Amino acid sequence: MRLFSTLSAKAPNQVFFSILLGALAGVAYSLLIPIVVSSLSTEVSGFSFVTTELNTFFTFEVANYDIAKIFLINCLFILFARTASQITLMRVSMNVTTDLRVKLYHRISKTPIDRLERFGSSKLIATITNDVGSIVGGARMLPDFLMNIATLTGMLGFLLFLNPRVFWFVLEAIGVGIITYQIPMYFGNHYFKRSRESVDGLYQSIQGLIYGAKELKLNKDKREHYFDDVLLKHEYEVLNSTKTGNSITNAAGNYGDLISFLVIGIVAFILINYESVTSEELIGIIMALLYITTPIAVILGFIPGVMMARISLTKVNNLLTELPEEEAQEEVHPLPEWQSIRFKDVVFQYQPEIEDDSSGFALGPVNLEIEKSKITFIVGGNGSGKSTLSKLVTLHFMTTGGEIYFGETKVDNQSLNSCRQYISAIFSDYYLFDRLLGNISIDNDATISRFLQELELDKKVTITDGHFSTTSLSDGQRRRLVLLVSFLEDKDLYVFDEWAADQDPIFKETFYYHILPDLKAKGKAVVVISHDDRYFDVADKILVMESGQLVETISDTATIAEKTSKRTMLDSKLTESIVE
Repeated sequence: MRLFSTLSAKAPNQVFFSILLGALAGVAYSLLIPIVVSSLSTEVSGFSFVTTELNTFFTFEVANYDIAKIFLINCLFILFARTASQITLMRVSMNVTTDLRVKLYHRISKTPIDRLERFGSSKLIATITNDVGSIVGGARMLPDFLMNIATLTGMLGFLLFLNPRVFWFVLEAIGVGIITYQIPMYFGNHYFKRSRESVDGLYQSIQGLIYGAKELKLNKDKREHYFDDVLLKHEYEVLNSTKTGNSITNAAGNYGDLISFLVIGIVAFILINYESVTSEELIGIIMALLYITTPIAVILGFIPGVMMARISLTKVNNLLTELPEEEAQEEVHPLPEWQSIRFKDVVFQYQPEIEDDSSGFALGPVNLEIEKSKITFIVGGNGSGKSTLSKLVTLHFMTTGGEIYFGETKVDNQSLNSCRQYISAIFSDYYLFDRLLGNISIDNDATISRFLQELELDKKVTITDGHFSTTSLSDGQRRRLVLLVSFLEDKDLYVFDEWAADQDPIFKETFYYHILPDLKAKGKAVVVISHDDRYFDVADKILVMESGQLVETISDTATIAEKTSKRTMLDSKLTESIVE
């Protein structure tokens, strides 16, 4: 994907029109000097306007009226052609910006969750906000670039007409200048690349500053360490690399301007001593050379922007390559009636950061069954694989081995998205949207009011036209609001990852002894990841995870009650000892 091909693919006719107008504007620019020169004559005393014929235009006396009229028409054409070219390509480039971002949005939404988690949000945000804009910024330069190329070509043609010897000398000087100009630009490009690489780290540091604000406020040394060695380190890396890159490219641009004026000096003071050049030719040559300096400077000035656009384009291409797209069929269909989810020798292996590294966490093989109208607890220590197993249950992670069945429907690329439509999950790292999304069927506002009252949110939140009045709530209240959304979705399988962790004792009791049994009574399959073993008596089945293995499945109610009773007794003894 290149800049020009990206724009052409979006709107080929408009791009062609823009380029054509830009080129014609450049040709018109190159005609300005010949038109002016043709209206002048030289005498011994210097310049004098040819005044053999005077016409009046709006009370002004105009010499060489016909030539002046051509000059005015040419200027107006330049104004129209350049403006139309720039506006046309600007509109196309803005559409391309949106298309690129939308393409990235879709790719991110279709990327497997495990790969998305490994990639990190800072790189994604940097690419979407920074790189796409740089690409289109470089693309917008195209009309002016072509216009100045056409102007330069036209002026060189005028020089060839005036004096072939001067033309070849100027052409050689331009060739030498372009070659030598590439040397500093190579180093400038290196610093621009370094600056772009530091942007990812800067975005990640900014996220740390925002999301870690509470921790940083409690420790002055930690805050200063973070500022000096993390945040400001990346900030100054971007600053210094960008400053150095711009300094080099600016110096190179000035070097290009200097070459143009050196050429003028050599022609005016040296070359005329070796060539037969009339005063009239010399005037035209000097005016043409002065005019050439501007398009050369503009062309050279475009190079840093084009280089940044190329670097950003590489970043976007790399991102699209690194983010694989799920091959799952987008179209969803209702599943045949199912009563349970079965895992058959299911294995999941995290991909290691480094290729040929086999140290990534592995889960399985796991064989289990999750049934409707039953509550299943997944328990285990930290790192045991509880969260990984839950993401396999919710089909966020795809198996690297084994099979998963929803009833008799095997989960594969054809049925994956269809199966997902039956699942609602609240993970520990949940995200609370500011509105109700999707096709949520609500009989009347009384349903929402009842849920808000039961979750004690009715005095905190109102829902108008599907929008929440606020999401600025405590952690426990936010979890309850997410739970409300989950109820409204009315799915067949509910997965809760430590939902009650931030709830007060009253709501813990409500969650385990009212909400979960109510879901069970409605025929839902309920999966709960929990450390609250005092509530194990709620479970119909307990899955015990350890080091990525399902080491025990407890479905005997007596055993579950015994485990809960032991924990309750321990809690009672601990309370008595504290009171004493």
